[in-house]
Amino acid sequence: MRNRLRRQKKRHPVLNPVPGPNQPARNKPPEKHRVVPGKCSRHPIRPAKSTKRNQTMNSSDTAMNQRRARSAVAAIVSMSVLACLLTACATARPKPSAEGEKASKAAGVEKEKPKAPKVSREAIEQFKRAIELYRRQAKARDPDYDAMITAFERVLEIDPKMAEAHYNLGCIYEAMHQPQKAIEHYRKALEIRPDLGPAAANWGALLARQGKLEKALRLYRRALSKESKNSVVLLNMAAIYRRKKLYDDAVKTASEVLIRDPSNVGAYRIMASVYYEKGDLDMAHLLCLRGLKVAEGDPQLLNTLGLVLLKMGKIPEALANFRAALAKAPDMLSTRFNIAKVALDYRDFDVARRQFEKILEYQPNNRKAAIGLGIALRGSGRFDEAKKHFLALAKKWPRWALPQYWLGMLELRNFNNPKAAQGRFKAFIELAGSRLSDKHPAFALLKECRQQIEMERKMKEMERRAMEEARRQAELEKKLADERARRLDAAWKEAEEKGGVLPPRKLDARQLPFVLIPPAINPEKNNRIQLFGMPFEGIKNITIGNLKVKWKQIDKYTLQIFVPKWLGLRSRDVYGPWDVAIYYRDKNRDPIVFQGGLWVGKEAPPKKKPVQKGGGKQAGKAPQKPDPAGANAPGAAGKKADQGAKQPQKAGEKGNPQRVQGVEQPGGRNKSGK
Repeated sequence: MRNRLRRQKKRHPVLNPVPGPNQPARNKPPEKHRVVPGKCSRHPIRPAKSTKRNQTMNSSDTAMNQRRARSAVAAIVSMSVLACLLTACATARPKPSAEGEKASKAAGVEKEKPKAPKVSREAIEQFKRAIELYRRQAKARDPDYDAMITAFERVLEIDPKMAEAHYNLGCIYEAMHQPQKAIEHYRKALEIRPDLGPAAANWGALLARQGKLEKALRLYRRALSKESKNSVVLLNMAAIYRRKKLYDDAVKTASEVLIRDPSNVGAYRIMASVYYEKGDLDMAHLLCLRGLKVAEGDPQLLNTLGLVLLKMGKIPEALANFRAALAKAPDMLSTRFNIAKVALDYRDFDVARRQFEKILEYQPNNRKAAIGLGIALRGSGRFDEAKKHFLALAKKWPRWALPQYWLGMLELRNFNNPKAAQGRFKAFIELAGSRLSDKHPAFALLKECRQQIEMERKMKEMERRAMEEARRQAELEKKLADERARRLDAAWKEAEEKGGVLPPRKLDARQLPFVLIPPAINPEKNNRIQLFGMPFEGIKNITIGNLKVKWKQIDKYTLQIFVPKWLGLRSRDVYGPWDVAIYYRDKNRDPIVFQGGLWVGKEAPPKKKPVQKGGGKQAGKAPQKPDPAGANAPGAAGKKADQGAKQPQKAGEKGNPQRVQGVEQPGGRNKSGK
């Protein structure tokens, strides 16, 4: 580094620095600002030519090493300032010699420094009174701007050449948020006194706030082309260079301020911010620390230091610096924004909400804070308040797209209303217009809304169809139940009137999946039995006990089975209840077993009077009453239950047949026929 600095000094002859705003032109600068003089100086000194590292350095190099040894931060700042000087002096005009100056004076070509116009004593006295009024009103909570304007306009009535009065009127109009009138007075002040730097600085700042950066820079350059350079103008120029991301120009301009005033905290602020934006966190950190040594507790430097620490991942230290900045300047909104952003990132929505509310107290029309407050309300689970807040923003700024986006997020994610969310996202995209990127999440969210709306439509359609199918099925089941009861009643009545075989008790056909007509048979002859009452589909075979019987399907709800004599058994002990089982071709479908569904008995003579339902004796036992949990339990077609077994099995499981309780008699046969 030391050799590189020597080589730079050899290539670029260095002049005395340009004097500061408090120094007269063409005077030598103070000793602490003097750099190594070159060939263009009044007393040139040839730089030492040496390439050895350990060679004795000249006095200027020694002074630089002493400064660099004091602090690493001071060294970095000094290097930045030196680089600025080397660049500036390459195009600087050399000072004329003493003889040249005398000759110029003799020839009468010397340009005198522009002088302020003379003003009357009465105008000066009125100006002093206006200044006193200005100071008193500045301390008041509600300043009387009209009185201050009247006071300074009185000064201009006395003497229109008072540039300072125009300048103060510009400041007042700027405080009243009337930028055009403020610019007009700044312009008049500079027409009277072109060297009035504050007027140029304020005018340029107004142009910069309006986004007219190039006009502001031209104005600043005209102000700097005068005899003296104003530090405020230079700092404003550096701020514009920073906004335009011309970081090298920003550092160079801020360094010029440090040359004239090493304790200027504004230069440290700009340079630290520039290095932070460039991503050089170490340099930004050191500049912040150096600036805080110059101006201890400066809130802007504390804020920048907090940003640097935040980027370094030191969250607690960053928050400590943000809070320290707020303690010094409670109205520093950028710091409150930083705290709120950290709180949102770490889902501390209450802290973020409080910071955004405080910002809105200072600036009720701050849109970023307004949106942040809504996001914090939504994050803390206060969905109704967040919706109300965003609706108020959409009403206040109808051409602002962002409230529509967050209303869409609330409707989609929190209120489960994709149709309303779709309308909000469409409004957001329409208001954003061409500024919106094709990769913006609003497009994906709009697509998601459409998919959810379509899914809901399909689900509602499926639900409607299911309900319609259930209604039709219920009507069909009712018709089948009524028809089962009618047929069973008719077969029972015919057996009673003509004589035949009847079970010991009559079942409720409406509670059975199907009925057998006739319900009982005489084993001494071949029998044909109809099974009726449920949709018979995919049937593989039908058994009575272990006997596979022949069957045929008459219609969708009717089967006919053929039962041989004595059920195909040699034994004549076949009387009693028999299980009827239906098996399906689908192996995953469980069979239906009607336990005791077929009664085998002897024919009885016709009776004149019908036997009461469930009456009579059999095998010396009292008539059995219908068991509501047994015989009447089977319900609609396909209902699975096992109510006759002592240890009922769970119906519907694979390998467990669907069982329907029929007639249960002593000595009755189960599926095995035993």
